[in-house]
Amino acid sequence: MSREVTEAHYLHEKSGLEAVLRPPVKHPTALKWVPKREELIVATREGELVTVDPVLGTRVIVEGIGETAVLDIHKDRKRFLIMSRQGRYMIGTLRGEILHEGRHNFLGGMDGFLADKHVVMVGDEAEGRRLVIVDLETGKPRGTTRLPERVVAALDANGRPLLARSTAAGLKVIPIGKGSKFPSGLESTAHRLRPSGPHILGFTTTGICVWGQEGGVPRSMRLPDLTAGDLSADGTYLGLGTRTGAVALARMDRIDKRVRPDLVRAFNGPVTSVAFSSRGRWLATGAEGLRIWSWED
Repeated sequence: MSREVTEAHYLHEKSGLEAVLRPPVKHPTALKWVPKREELIVATREGELVTVDPVLGTRVIVEGIGETAVLDIHKDRKRFLIMSRQGRYMIGTLRGEILHEGRHNFLGGMDGFLADKHVVMVGDEAEGRRLVIVDLETGKPRGTTRLPERVVAALDANGRPLLARSTAAGLKVIPIGKGSKFPSGLESTAHRLRPSGPHILGFTTTGICVWGQEGGVPRSMRLPDLTAGDLSADGTYLGLGTRTGAVALARMDRIDKRVRPDLVRAFNGPVTSVAFSSRGRWLATGAEGLRIWSWED
């Protein structure tokens, strides 16, 4: 275990991370645990969708899906959404059936998820950021609208979709619906936002902020070169990955007390994705390979 941050005025906490599984999956680009199951779904750079069970092993679900930028699993634990960097989106089942396919025009900054009856997708097009909604049952578009830059989409605690935007006046959150509009005159901050359960994570070049979906003042931690992160389902732990291939586990009740976690050298390249299981104590991280971790309090 190596410490990346050595300033004397910062305390360090031991991560306690232990790599317990190294499944034979190369180049993960997106990770998602099946809700309420200890089953990990992995999308790879080579265009495979793979299921990883810590007990039963690894199985390919579907091939030829392209390099996936966004992966989500429906709460029914049967259907998946992928958004590829090649301009495709796909809705299928974890049994390998493809239900719907379509095209998107996103060039980057992609985010998306499966709501109760809709697919919500957000991304940057040549003309700016856009929201696209697709009917989950038919696969047909239901609506589209332009958004301010850096806006992220998420589900609230009741399963309703919302939009979040970080501004100098704080995190602004609005429901997705007709007439929904952010207040005018506010510019987005440089935070790269990512939804994580009932929280919104904001990454910058120097660290991370964590907001609740109601906005307000964030909790924050300085840690450079962050590329990925996720919050545990109970909100106790923050899992992080860096550009240098290190991973870390931080306690949420300590991140704003000038306490930095030890970084564990895990990969030779940037960490692309981090995901906690919704049950139990697993943390999955992906870079050139896949690691599944456990930890001690």
